[in-house]
Amino acid sequence: MTGQKLAGMLALIAVAGFLQACEQEERGRILQYEKGTYLGPADQSLSNEQLREIEVRTNLQAWY
Repeated sequence: MTGQKLAGMLALIAVAGFLQACEQEERGRILQYEKGTYLGPADQSLSNEQLREIEVRTNLQAWY
């Protein structure tokens, strides 16, 4: 009887360890990828002002 209890306890500990193996931010991530397809969340649209700021910075960096 003690061997069965020990085996049960070890199995319970193993299951608990497997359930805690992944960190919260890693749960629910994409594991199956499709070639050539972005499966992440949609990008946010930039406002006209943000696009203008990027264009100005790009022009400042393109001096050479």
